[in-house]
Amino acid sequence: MRILTRLEFDGTAYSGWQIQPRDITVQGELEKALKKMCGRHIAVTGAGRTDAGVHAIDMPVHFDIKPGEFDRINKGLNTLLPRDISCLSVARVDDEFHARFHAVSRSYKYRIGTGRHPLSSRYEYQPGHCNLDTGAMRKAAELSLGHSNWRGFAREGGGNSTWDMDVSAASVAENNRGWTLTITANRFLRGVVRIWSGTLYRIGTGRVSPETVVRILETADKRLAGPSLPACGLTLTEVRYPHEIC
Repeated sequence: MRILTRLEFDGTAYSGWQIQPRDITVQGELEKALKKMCGRHIAVTGAGRTDAGVHAIDMPVHFDIKPGEFDRINKGLNTLLPRDISCLSVARVDDEFHARFHAVSRSYKYRIGTGRHPLSSRYEYQPGHCNLDTGAMRKAAELSLGHSNWRGFAREGGGNSTWDMDVSAASVAENNRGWTLTITANRFLRGVVRIWSGTLYRIGTGRVSPETVVRILETADKRLAGPSLPACGLTLTEVRYPHEIC
């Protein structure tokens, strides 16, 4: 029986999603909890791989269990997970369902705070008091839309067969505590959102123009991109599937 769970987690204490031999990871904690419940190792597959310190509001995960274990997992999984990881839902899905390969879009937000606010510092980048040009950042976000080669924004080493992404939504919102950058695409390459956010941040400071985004997409020149902003500001917010799957 294949199960789909959706997790929310604070990634501050974890070396990312993917299990690693000597580090504490979200996948490792989930598999540890399932082993305690079911008495055997159960391999889990997430919709993506978040880096160390990155958070998630919605991380879909699939794994296979025996029919009699469903109620036990549905009712008891959260009692064995650390307090910074929560199982939001448990549902039966088709045996062919794949949390990663069947996803049609993923959405992230990056939060940039202004000033120094200790209670939100785990969930946003706080560069200090800054006055960013929101209009220029919004124009840069609009120029990110569509089908493009995103190699200039990506970290190397992901084993990609293609560097293309289809970006269906990108925006910048401002409030009295800072800025929220959001982006939705069919897939994300390693490091893209944090480097894209760093580029928009640099554009907001006025050091480069919004059209810099277009030049990076056209040339794949990483030297034009901004810095990779800290992981704490990044959150996976949604993963969507075709409605006929789940």
